[in-house]
Amino acid sequence: MSVNHTLIIFYKYTPVHDVERFVVWQKKNCAELGLNGRILIASEGINGTVEGTEENIKEYEHRMYTLDKSMFGDFSDVWFKESGTNGTSFAKLKVKARKEIVATGLSDEEDFDPNQITGTHIESEELKRWIENGEEFEIIDMRNDYEHAVGHFAGSRPSGMKNFRDLPNIVAEHEQIKSKKILTVCTYGVRCEKASGYLKQKGFENVYQLNGGIGTYMKKYPGQDFLGSLYVFDDRMTEQFTDAYERIGKCIACDKTSERFGNCAWPECHKQLIICAECAPNASGIYCSEPCKTLHQ
Repeated sequence: MSVNHTLIIFYKYTPVHDVERFVVWQKKNCAELGLNGRILIASEGINGTVEGTEENIKEYEHRMYTLDKSMFGDFSDVWFKESGTNGTSFAKLKVKARKEIVATGLSDEEDFDPNQITGTHIESEELKRWIENGEEFEIIDMRNDYEHAVGHFAGSRPSGMKNFRDLPNIVAEHEQIKSKKILTVCTYGVRCEKASGYLKQKGFENVYQLNGGIGTYMKKYPGQDFLGSLYVFDDRMTEQFTDAYERIGKCIACDKTSERFGNCAWPECHKQLIICAECAPNASGIYCSEPCKTLHQ
C-alpha cells in the first residue's frame, strides 16, 4: 500500500462557546485543505477523525492549535494521533453538532464532565511494566462487542456493550471486580474518559485508563500483548501494526477466521458482524441473534 496521506484521530473535552459556528469553521477549513472524515462537536468538546495529505493535515493541526480561544474554546493542546494511509479511508467530510461527542446513554442527571471525574491516565510504558512485572489488574475493554471480537488485549474482559450507549447497563457485569485495580481501554481514548469516570461514580475504587488508547499502545509495541486487529470507524475497518499478527476474528455464520465485516440482516438492527467472504453472498440470511432473526421473519 502506498502511504502518502495521514489520518488523524483526536478529541478534547473542553467547553465550546459556539457549537454551530465551530461546525461552520470546521467545514470551511477542511474543505480548503481537501480533508475528508467525520467530526462531532458538542458544547462539551470535539471528537474527530480526518484524512488528507501530510502537508494539509499539518496545516489543519496548526489551525486548530491557534484557534481564537475566546471564539471557540481552548484547543491549543489537542493530541492528534497520526496513522499513515493511502487517502481512501473516507469518501467525504461530515461535520455534525451533537449533544455529546460520544453518545453514552447517560441521563442528564447521570452525565458528568470527565475533566472533573475520570480514571487515572497511564501511559503505554506503564501498562507494559504492569504486564511484564505480573501486576494484578483487570482490563475492561470499553468498546463494542464486535470490536472486541476482531482484536483485544490478551486476558481482557469484554465490556458487555453492543453499543456505547449501553454504558449505563454494564456495571452489574463487573461487580465482582469492583475492589480490584481496573484499567479501561478503547480505540484511541475518548470512550474511556466517560467509561472510567462512570465506573468511579458507581463505586469502583481503583480505576485507570490507557492514555491514547489501544492504537497508541500498539504503535509503540506492535505485535505485543494485543491479539488480532484494531477495529476502526472508517473504510479501512481494521488497523494493523505489524505484518506478523494472527487473525482472531471468527465469521458468525461458519466460524472461519476472518476480519471482514457485514451487517445483521434485520434492517432495524444492522449491527456490525464478522461475515467472511465465502458467507457474504448469503448475508441476507445472517443475523446477529435469534431475536433479530425472529423479529425480521
